Amino acid sequence: MPFTLTRTVLGILVPGLIAITPWLLALVQHTKATLGFDSNSTLGHALIFSAAIVAGTFFEAQGTKLEVKWDNSKEEAHQVSENWYTYLSQVLDKEPVGYRYMSRLATTLYFELAMMWAAPAFLLGATILASLRFPEASVILGIVGLAAAVGVGFYFHSQANCTHDVICSTRKELVSRLSNKD
Repeated sequence: MPFTLTRTVLGILVPGLIAITPWLLALVQHTKATLGFDSNSTLGHALIFSAAIVAGTFFEAQGTKLEVKWDNSKEEAHQVSENWYTYLSQVLDKEPVGYRYMSRLATTLYFELAMMWAAPAFLLGATILASLRFPEASVILGIVGLAAAVGVGFYFHSQANCTHDVICSTRKELVSRLSNKD
């Protein structure tokens, strides 16, 4: 699969679907909403697909804001801007292996940044879904679900920050080594 398509699927569509799934299930199971599936399943599928894209795009935008803050905070140590533009402007006969590695890291980063928001949304929705199914346990489910949502958000934040560090240091090293070859 081409990198741009993979990046779109992993950075927008998958997190969006993950985030909205329990909410849609709660809506369909506990209200009279059918999302159009009873009369026009194609429109129902389009609605779900569109909702996933909107949610995923929102999560991606929030992740991008955080990435920019991290770039700014690491400017002195990694010369992020200079290395980024040098990296982008290099014309090479053969693409270095490191460029594919960087592309994979960027896809991982975008996934982690989006999941930082999508996973908590999923867990909160799953908590509500479980509370609707087991109302007698709703307090404990709420506490556990909220703690899990916060924890998974911090987990993906930490993972994304580590990935961002690897991207910055790898790009700096690639630019340096390619410049020294000249």
